[in-house]
Amino acid sequence: MKGPVMLRLVKSLSSSEKRQFKMATKKQQQSKAYVFLFDLIDQSEQADWKQLKTAFKKKFPNSSMESSADYLFQSITDVLIQNKIKNDLSFKLMYGLMKIDLFRQRNLAEQAIAEINNLLPAADNIQQLSLKYILKREQLNIFSETNFEGISEKTLIAEQQAARELLRDLRNAQEHHALYEILKHRLTHTTSANTTAKKVILDDLVLSELAIVNNKTRHHLESQQLHLLFQSFYFTRIGDYQSALKTFYVLNNLFEKHLVRLPHPPMDYYATLDGILESLRMIRHDSEMPYFIEKLYQLDRPAYPDYFRSLVKKTGLLYELNLYAFQKDWKTAIDKIDATPRSSYKDFPMVHDKKQAELLFYTALCFYHTKNFKKAIRFLNEVLLKKTINYSLPCYRVCRLFNIVLQYEMKDLEYLDYEIRSYKRFFSGKNGLLPLEKYLFKIVALRPFLNPKYKNRQLWQQLQPLRDAAGKTTAEADLLSYFDFIEWSVGKFPEKEDH
Repeated sequence: MKGPVMLRLVKSLSSSEKRQFKMATKKQQQSKAYVFLFDLIDQSEQADWKQLKTAFKKKFPNSSMESSADYLFQSITDVLIQNKIKNDLSFKLMYGLMKIDLFRQRNLAEQAIAEINNLLPAADNIQQLSLKYILKREQLNIFSETNFEGISEKTLIAEQQAARELLRDLRNAQEHHALYEILKHRLTHTTSANTTAKKVILDDLVLSELAIVNNKTRHHLESQQLHLLFQSFYFTRIGDYQSALKTFYVLNNLFEKHLVRLPHPPMDYYATLDGILESLRMIRHDSEMPYFIEKLYQLDRPAYPDYFRSLVKKTGLLYELNLYAFQKDWKTAIDKIDATPRSSYKDFPMVHDKKQAELLFYTALCFYHTKNFKKAIRFLNEVLLKKTINYSLPCYRVCRLFNIVLQYEMKDLEYLDYEIRSYKRFFSGKNGLLPLEKYLFKIVALRPFLNPKYKNRQLWQQLQPLRDAAGKTTAEADLLSYFDFIEWSVGKFPEKEDH
C-alpha cells in the first residue's frame, strides 16, 4: 500500500464516515495497530508518511506498518462501499448482481428471481447501460436454468429483444465514447493553433459522430451527454464560441433535468460544470460565468458526501476569484475571501490537489494586487510547503514562480537568490528552463529598484532579445494564463524610455 494513497483516503473521510469506521473496529478483536495508524493520519496537519512511520514504529515496534496500512485501507473501503450501496442506485444494482450470482451458485433460483424483480425498477432509474444489460442477461440465464417454468415463448422473445436493444445501445455508447476520447486526444496533442488546420484533422470524427446521432437507435441519457460533450469540446477548440456557449446551456439543462438518475454524488455533472467554467475562463466569456457558478453551488446539498460538498464549494470559490481577477475587481475578491470560512480552505485538502493549489494561488493573487504581500505569501506557502507536489505541472510551477515575484516585491534579496538557485537545480534535470523563466530571473538579478534611471533604460534595451523570446511556447502560455509575468516585468522599469 502506497503511503500517499492511504493519506488521501483517510483525509477524504467526513466526520460521520470516521465514526462509522470507529464503530466497525469495536466489533473486532484483533490488534488495533491499524486503528492507531488511522488516528495518526487523521490528526496530522502535514501528512508526511516518513514521520508517521517513525511514530507508528515507536508505538508498535513489532508490527508491520505496511500490513496495518493494507488492512486499514480494506476496512475503510468496506465502510464506504456499504454507504454507497445505501445511497447510490448503481452500487445497489452491482451489489444485487453479486447476490444473484451467489444465489445461482447455491441453487436458490427463487431468491435469484426475487432479487432480479426487485432490481429491475431501480435499473430503469440509472443510466449505466452495461449494468442494465448484465441484469437482463442474468434474468434470461435463470429462465433457462429453470426450464422456462411459467414463461411463454412470447415473453421469452420479448425479453431477448430487450437484451438485444440494450446491447445495441451499449455499442452506440461505446462508439460515442471512442470518438469523444479520440477528439480530446487529437486536440490536446495537436501543436497547430490554426483553426482551419484543426477542423481538417477532425473532419472524420465529426462525420462519424453525426452518423451515430442520426441513426435510428434510441438515444439514452448517456448518449445525449456524450453528444453534447463532443460538440462543446469541438466548438471550443476550433474557436466557434457562440456554438460552444449554446451547447453549454443545453448540456447543463440535460444534467439538471436528470439529476435524480445520476450517480450519488453526481461527479459527472460536477466535472461538466467545471469543464464549462474552465472553457469560459479560457475564452474570456466572463459574463456567462455567474450562471454556471450558481449551478455549481446548487450541488452543495446535504444529501451528498462532505468531501464532494467541500470540492463543490472550493471550485465555486475558485471560479468566483477567476471572474474577479479577469474583471480586475480586487476589492470584491478580497471581500469574498474575507467572508469565506477558513474551513473552505482547510477541509479535505487532498480530495483534489490541483483545485486546492489553484484556489490558494488565486487567493494569493488577490492579496498581491491589493499590496498585501505578507498574506499572499502565507496562502501560497500552503502549496509550496507540501512535500508531495509535482512542480512540473503548470499550476504548481506557476506557484513557485509567483513566489519569486512576491519575494521580489518584499525585497527579500537573500531568499530570492536561494530560491532561484533551488528552482534552477530542480528544473535543470527536467526539460530545462523556459525562455520566460530565464527572462524573469534576469530581471530579478538586475535589481532595477536599486539602479538609477539611466541605467534601467540601458538594461531595458539589453533585455529586448530575452523579452522577445519569452512567452512563445505552449508551456509558457499555460503559465501566463495564471499570471502575466511579462506585464509584471514592464512595471519594474518605469523609466525604460525617454519621454
